[in-house]
Amino acid sequence: MTEAYNGARAAGLLGLAVALLGGCATRAPGPDVQAELAKLREEQQALIAEVRALRSEVRQLAGEQQVTPSEAPGVIPPAPVLRQPARVAGAAIAALLDTYRQALEAEDLALVEDVYGGTMPAEDIRYLEIWFDRTDELRVSMDPRSIEVHDGLADARVSQTMDYRLSRTAERRSVRLDVRMAFEKRGDRWQLIRVQARR
Repeated sequence: MTEAYNGARAAGLLGLAVALLGGCATRAPGPDVQAELAKLREEQQALIAEVRALRSEVRQLAGEQQVTPSEAPGVIPPAPVLRQPARVAGAAIAALLDTYRQALEAEDLALVEDVYGGTMPAEDIRYLEIWFDRTDELRVSMDPRSIEVHDGLADARVSQTMDYRLSRTAERRSVRLDVRMAFEKRGDRWQLIRVQARR
C-alpha cells in the first residue's frame, strides 16, 4: 500500500511539475503586448524627432548652417560641434586683454585702437590720455575674474592693477581697479567696445 501510495504521489507531483513548466512555455505575444510594443515604438520615434529639433535649435543659436540629420530610423545623429564654443571665445578675449595690457604699458593709442577695431569711444580716449600724460613707467596686470559669452557679445569682469610713477612728483603708486569690459564679435575677430572702471 505504501508503494502504491508513493507511486501515485510521485505521478501526481510529476503531473503538477509538467503543468507548471508548461505554463512557462514560450507563447506568442497577445494583442495587449503587441499594442504596448507599437506604442513604445511610436514614443521612441517622437523622442528621436524631438532630439533632432533641439539639436537644430542649438545649431541655429550657435550661428551654424542647419544640416539635415540622417533619416535612418532609430538612429540619433551625434551632437553638432559648435564652431566657436564659449571656452574658445573666452581664450580669444583673454588674448585680446593681454594685447590691451601691452598697449597700455607702451602708451600706444594706435594699438589700443586696434583692440577696439579702429573706433574708440571719446570717453575712453580721454581716460587713457590722462593716464599717459600724468604717469611714467606704467605697468599693468589684468586678472580676468569672469568672461561671459552670449550670442556674439561678451562681458569680462577684470581685476586690473596699475603700478606707475607720477610724472610731476616721481612718486610711485599702485591702483587696483575693478573693470568691466564689453566685447563684440565682428567677422572672425573679437573687439573691445566699452570699458567701465571704478576704484
